[in-house]
Amino acid sequence: ILFKLHLFIGLTIFLIFPFTRLVHIWSGFAAIGYLTRAYQLVRAR
Repeated sequence: ILFKLHLFIGLTIFLIFPFTRLVHIWSGFAAIGYLTRAYQLVRAR
């Protein structure tokens, strides 16, 4: 059961990965700064 849980969590992370901020690590451009900076503020009109 532990292996199946591990497999499930791994695949879930793999599927969610493209929709997170972590995809910017692949570009390698200012990856550390990107992960530590604050979110952008978007104001409603």
